[in-house]
Amino acid sequence: MATKQFSYDVIVAGGGPAGSTTASFLRKQGRSVLVLEKERFPRFHLGESLLPCGGEVWDELGVSDEMKRRYIHKPGARFIHSESGLTQTYYFSEAIRPDHPFAYEVQRADFDNLLLRRSEELGAVVREETAVRDVQFDDHGVDVTIRSSDGSTEVVRSQVFVDATGRDTFLGTRFGLKVSDELVTTNLACFTHYEHCVRQTGADEGNITIVLFDGGWWWFIPFKGTVTSVGCTLQKEFTLSRKGLTAEQMFMAALEATPAMQELLQGATRVRPVDTTGNWSYRCKQFYGDRFLLVGDSAAFIDPLFSTGVLMAVTCGKYAARAIHEALLAGDCSAERFASYQQQALQGADLFKGLVHEFYARNLRPLLVRSAAHPSTCAAITSALAGDVYRPAMWQGLFREGFSERAVDSYGTQRSSMES
Repeated sequence: MATKQFSYDVIVAGGGPAGSTTASFLRKQGRSVLVLEKERFPRFHLGESLLPCGGEVWDELGVSDEMKRRYIHKPGARFIHSESGLTQTYYFSEAIRPDHPFAYEVQRADFDNLLLRRSEELGAVVREETAVRDVQFDDHGVDVTIRSSDGSTEVVRSQVFVDATGRDTFLGTRFGLKVSDELVTTNLACFTHYEHCVRQTGADEGNITIVLFDGGWWWFIPFKGTVTSVGCTLQKEFTLSRKGLTAEQMFMAALEATPAMQELLQGATRVRPVDTTGNWSYRCKQFYGDRFLLVGDSAAFIDPLFSTGVLMAVTCGKYAARAIHEALLAGDCSAERFASYQQQALQGADLFKGLVHEFYARNLRPLLVRSAAHPSTCAAITSALAGDVYRPAMWQGLFREGFSERAVDSYGTQRSSMES
């Protein structure tokens, strides 16, 4: 029996940052790539605050100059504790390794479209409004059944399949890989956009503001121009005690409970309806198999407190492209060949997950507005907020002890080793 011909080296399902970045790095290695995206870009998406450590990827993709032109600079992250009034700003230039001292705030419809179009410029074939209906693996390749917007179906074949379908996690769902994170105590986010909010001035205008209150936390993300993204991530106790409220009613209940947020919205005008999304953190048990990889939210979704989604997506897209290219060179696309990809991806994911658990269950929440008294710990938190998480040895001390007073007091002695 003749071997079926390949249409492409790699088929990527999903055109968001994870999928487009994987495709772009594969193209830079000369691989033929098809990107399948079920929607038409640009399209709305949450996750609008980027992290400085993504700068290396933007440089490699050749989009840094365009991002600088389009988006507002984000030099830091400000935390406000609504009940006490305590506030602290973490400036990325004060991180342990400040290679990239700022990030950007982006409207994801435009930003995701920029990355997808870049993958096209690099030679990837992009088909929008095209959904993956089925994937069949055999010893020699992958058959992907796709459906176009006109209802027609066809089968395309590749050597490797990349699932970048986001929280739908096509293969994660099919293979029963998805496991919920029960330690995260939030379950709902309400979000909208406002014009003419009370922003910080000067260079600080682009800072993200996180407002902590007893029912959860708010994000306040200013875009270039007059529009600001505003949303609240709510504790389960807060939402359960208000069961039956509409999205707008839940949003207004959270706003009523947060005077600090009311001040930021004084005189502002809402310019889109309040909407909601579930905030269930999860991780797939395995990010790979014979001839496939899961990338971005398909592999894991972490509570958005530290704006980690895009950084994890594009970093893992880069790792995935390298693993696939090397596997194709070796003529071995077995699951064992891709095990190291998951190890690389988890280096950063585990750190971010640990930070989220510390915030909800232990000591990090109060420390975020009090760490200025502990310069070394402040620098470590700044580095984490900047996304410098893919060096696990750098963080072992704090996570071994937790963000406790003892860890805070002893952390200064570890600083020199962390800087090496």
